[in-house]
Amino acid sequence: MVPRVTELDIPRLLSGIAPSWVSKAGCAVLGIGLAVILRLIVDRIAPGAAPYAFVYPAALLATLLGGWQAGVGTLLGTALLAWTFVVPRTSPLEGYTQLQAASAILVALTVLAMIAVGEVFRIAARNSVAERSAKLAERELLFRELQHRVNNDFTIVNSLLDLQRRRSSDPEVRQTLEQAMGRIRSVARVHHHLYTLPDIGAIDLRQYLADLCAALSEAAFPPTGLHLRCHCDEAYMPRSRAIAVGLVTNELVTNAVKHAFPDDREGNIDVRFQQTGEGWRLSVGDNGIGLTQMPSKSGLGTSLIEEFARQAGGVLTLETKSGTLARLDLPASAASATAIPGHGLP
Repeated sequence: MVPRVTELDIPRLLSGIAPSWVSKAGCAVLGIGLAVILRLIVDRIAPGAAPYAFVYPAALLATLLGGWQAGVGTLLGTALLAWTFVVPRTSPLEGYTQLQAASAILVALTVLAMIAVGEVFRIAARNSVAERSAKLAERELLFRELQHRVNNDFTIVNSLLDLQRRRSSDPEVRQTLEQAMGRIRSVARVHHHLYTLPDIGAIDLRQYLADLCAALSEAAFPPTGLHLRCHCDEAYMPRSRAIAVGLVTNELVTNAVKHAFPDDREGNIDVRFQQTGEGWRLSVGDNGIGLTQMPSKSGLGTSLIEEFARQAGGVLTLETKSGTLARLDLPASAASATAIPGHGLP
C-alpha cells in the first residue's frame, strides 16, 4: 500500500516535464472534476442533498496525488462550487442563513484537518519507501562484496594448491592436487552461476538451470557412473526468485549425490522445471536407495532448502519410492513462458 501511494506522487513523476506548481494545479483540477462528476450523479437521484459531501474525498485524493497545496486548491474550488450552486438559499433576496455559513466554515476546517493528515501520511510513506530503498541498496552492496570475497577465497585456495603442486616432485601427489584444483574451480563455477545473474527484468531460467547443472556435474559428481540430466521448459523469472530456485536445485542435487548412491553405485539424477496446470514445478529426482528416514526439520540442510523454497514463493514436497523425488510447486505468477526485454515479472 505505501509504495503504491509514493508511486502516485504526480509532481515528482512530472518533475522533468512540467513545473511543480503546474502539476499541483492539475491535481487540484482533477479533484474538483471528481467532485463535480459525483455531484451530477447524485443530483439525478437526490438533488441538493449533502452539498459538501464530495469535498472530502476530492480534497484527500488531490492531497495524496499532489500534496497539501493541491488539496487546499481542491477544497477552495469544490466548496465555492457547492456554496454557489448546491447550497439552498432561503430566497433570492435574503441569501444564505447564518446556519448555512457556519456549516460551510465547519466543513472547511474539517477538510483542512483531513488535508493535514493526508500530507503527513504522504510524507511518512515517501520517507518509509526511501529508507527501505536505502536498506535494500546497502544489502545489495554487502551481498556483492560477500560474493567478491568468496570468489577471492576460491582463487587463493586454488593458488595455494597450485603452489604446492609445483613444489612436489611426486607425480601421484601432483595429479591429486590437480584434481583438487579442478574440483575447486568447478565449485567456484557453481557459485558463479548461483549468484551472478544480471540485473535485468527477467532471467532465462532454462539457460540458467542448464548452466547450473553443468557446473554441478563437474563439481559434485565423482568419476563414477552418476549422470545429471536437466530439462527445463522455456521460462523467465525475476532475478531474486531465479536465484532462490537455483539454490533449491543446488541443495537437492548435492543431497542426492551425498546420500542416494552409497558404495559407488551408478545412477541418474534428473532436474526438471516444467509448466503444470496450476503453475510451475521444479522436480529433482534420483533412482538411488531412497530415504531410510525423513530428514529432520531442525537440520541445517533441511532448513536451508525450506528457506530457499519460501524465497522462491513455492511449496516443497518430498517422497521416496524407488529413489527420492523432491518437488517445488510455484504459482503461475512465479514465471512466464515469454518475457519482454527490460521488464520484470510480478
